[in-house]
Amino acid sequence: MMSKALSFSFAGLLILAGCSSGESNPAGTGGSSSTGGHTQGGSGGNQGTGGGQAAGGSQGTGGSQGTGGSQGTGGKNGSGGSGSGGATTAVGGGGAGGGAPGTGGALGKGGNAGNGGAGDVDGGIAKGGAAGGIGGVAQRDGGVAGAIGSGGTSAGGASGAGGGAKAGYYPPAGTSGVAKPTGAGSKVTVLDWAGFKGGAVSFTFDDANSSQISNYSALQKLNDKGNNVRYTFYLQTGKSDATSATWKQAAADGHELGNHTKSHNSAATTSDIDAAEQFIKSNFGYTSYSVAAPNGDNSYQTVTAGMKEFMTNRTAGNSGGISASTDPSTMQWKLPCIIPAAGAASSAMQSSISSSISGGKWVTFLVHGFTGGSDSAYQPVAVSEFTSTVSWAKTQANIWIDSVENVSAYWIAAAKFSKLTATTSGTDKTWTWKVTDFNNPYPAGKSLRVTTDGGTLKQADKVIEWDDHGYYEVSLDAGSLTLSSQ
Repeated sequence: MMSKALSFSFAGLLILAGCSSGESNPAGTGGSSSTGGHTQGGSGGNQGTGGGQAAGGSQGTGGSQGTGGSQGTGGKNGSGGSGSGGATTAVGGGGAGGGAPGTGGALGKGGNAGNGGAGDVDGGIAKGGAAGGIGGVAQRDGGVAGAIGSGGTSAGGASGAGGGAKAGYYPPAGTSGVAKPTGAGSKVTVLDWAGFKGGAVSFTFDDANSSQISNYSALQKLNDKGNNVRYTFYLQTGKSDATSATWKQAAADGHELGNHTKSHNSAATTSDIDAAEQFIKSNFGYTSYSVAAPNGDNSYQTVTAGMKEFMTNRTAGNSGGISASTDPSTMQWKLPCIIPAAGAASSAMQSSISSSISGGKWVTFLVHGFTGGSDSAYQPVAVSEFTSTVSWAKTQANIWIDSVENVSAYWIAAAKFSKLTATTSGTDKTWTWKVTDFNNPYPAGKSLRVTTDGGTLKQADKVIEWDDHGYYEVSLDAGSLTLSSQ
């Protein structure tokens, strides 16, 4: 398999099965498994003098493929736009068309834009530069920034291999108006679950079921700010539904595409997992960092950990939520989940989430599909009851709603960062790391939220601004953090 660059039963309420043996397992032939990113034929985007047109940049016929895009070091913008469309790596397809004028934003190393395929690794942007389309595909190893159709990358990849800490990448936690720490600083403290004291929930979907596709617009409507409700869709790629353009749109909207194997067999094999991974890459230009074990089979815990290609495996075992203080190495390959009973009411789903995250924990919530679908989704619920549950979670200001990738990446990095030892030079303390120290592979573009007892925080000699919600946003791609006592 190709290497990559850089989770209760409640009596009368829920039935835990975790992709149980009763879950649908339609047969299918799978999709293509090429090693490259999805491409379109053509000669790539046209280039003017540093930007495209107001509608999102001029566009060729889909983007060029070969050595990986049309530009070596990434798109560069003047007053807006991104040159000729941003380069990709050798395994990715080049996007078509440059970025649009506006806020622009510098790409990191690579990036993609337009309606072409996305790069595989070291990609810079997710959604910028589309000429009235969806604009590329959200790519895990690059900074996610820019809005659909608006062109450019408002806060695009800024460091090294594309991506970096981005203001607003995670939704704000807590209330505003928190005063910045003053006085001489001596320590840095990482906030649990990005500062959400009530815990975290990841809403996940298995099997690429038809009712997920037909109800996608209702689900996406809840992600109104583009970062406050990001889901994880675990794709069973042997199904014809896995080829739906909905999944490409979901990736462009910032949601996660996870690996649920090609065959949906209970016994884990690297070839089955790899076939699904190659399908997701070749069809959507997307790299998955998370696997969901079909039927919750325990064999996936060992196999996924041994492949050294993923960050987590979600099972079906219900052992409650995960505490932020839990050592990731003990749980990252067996993330528990809860599954609502067939036809469960929103009140029951709300109750199960509240119980699971009590004390500030993280839980994954699994729905296979909605009533009315054509493929007999396991224990379906009414889409209106589910969306009411998500809407309720959004009103709880202390709950972090995000994808499995984002929450697990934060949890893993926080645990490893807390064990780093700073070096001292004068009145400065500096912590250094490599993202692969957290997990290998580890997605780019992630951050940690920290606070101090005073002083000034810097990365690459740039002072980090205090967010009055009560934290500093630290880029993990930067590889170092310095606390100056003054």
